Amino acid sequence: MKKVFLALAVVAMFSFVACNGNNEAQDTTAAPEATVVDEPVQEPACDEATAETMTEDAAAETEAPVAE
Repeated sequence: MKKVFLALAVVAMFSFVACNGNNEAQDTTAAPEATVVDEPVQEPACDEATAETMTEDAAAETEAPVAE
C-alpha cells in the first residue's frame, strides 16, 4: 500500500512541475490567419444505381455468418 501512495505522490509532483504549479492558462501560440476559399463546395454525385449498389453491399456485409 505504501508503494501505491509513493507512486501517486511521484506522479503528482511531476504533474505540478509540468504545469508550473499554477492554474493560469498561458497562450503562447499565435492565432492562425483566416483563409477564405472562393471555390464552392460540390456535393458528391449519387444516382439511383450507385445508391442501390451501396445498399446491396451493406446488406451483403450484414448477412455474413457469425462465428460462435
